[in-house]
Amino acid sequence: MFELRREKNGRSLLVGHRGAMAVAPENTMPSFEAGLAGGADLLELDVQLTADEQVILFHDTLLEAKTGIRGQIGDFTAEFLCTLDVGSYFDPQFAGLKMPLLDEMLAWAKNRVALMIELKHGPVFEPRLDQYVVRLIEQHGMADQVVLISFDQFALRRVKQMNRNLTVSLIYVGRFCDPLAMVGGVPLDGLSPATDFLTQEEVKRIQKAGLACTPGGFYWDYPTLLAWGVDTISTNNPAAFSF
Repeated sequence: MFELRREKNGRSLLVGHRGAMAVAPENTMPSFEAGLAGGADLLELDVQLTADEQVILFHDTLLEAKTGIRGQIGDFTAEFLCTLDVGSYFDPQFAGLKMPLLDEMLAWAKNRVALMIELKHGPVFEPRLDQYVVRLIEQHGMADQVVLISFDQFALRRVKQMNRNLTVSLIYVGRFCDPLAMVGGVPLDGLSPATDFLTQEEVKRIQKAGLACTPGGFYWDYPTLLAWGVDTISTNNPAAFSF
């Protein structure tokens, strides 16, 4: 089981958001390689299920903005999706980059770097995605090297039912009087609030309950977040970050 809590690790862990998406196309191998080289403790990535039930790395609901192809991941086979260029939208020097499969990513990361895998649900909710992700993690023997995150509490509950040794954290956006009420009986290991709405009081309440506070979002005031003692810091360019 991967340990997220700052009190156990001695410092906040650095998360490379979709690898190092500020310097290379998100969710591609050059981005992950840059994130690792930049000092990330974990590399965050997004997974979806293809039409032929392969787990592939891609963030957006729709393909068109990054590939020029209309449709969603679930409309196409992995074989077809792996022919698409997911680098040119970012910069011509990355033309020809392909979507990695999760199986390939796990093999690359094993004994090298921890992974924070977001299970992408909505508008399509496919329980088989969670099943196949857990199966792949177990096949690679990486339960102690992976964190699973999602906006979908049902998905995280399914993960824990399949393997209680997997670390999971619920993503949410907004200010809540009692964020811990969202736990709802699911054995979470962390909560991942949006930094745009985060307060120091909320960080303390989450950690007092024994959970890790692993924020993400678009408002990254790193000195403030570090002063609040969050358990992880997420960045689009790990190499540019200093504690």
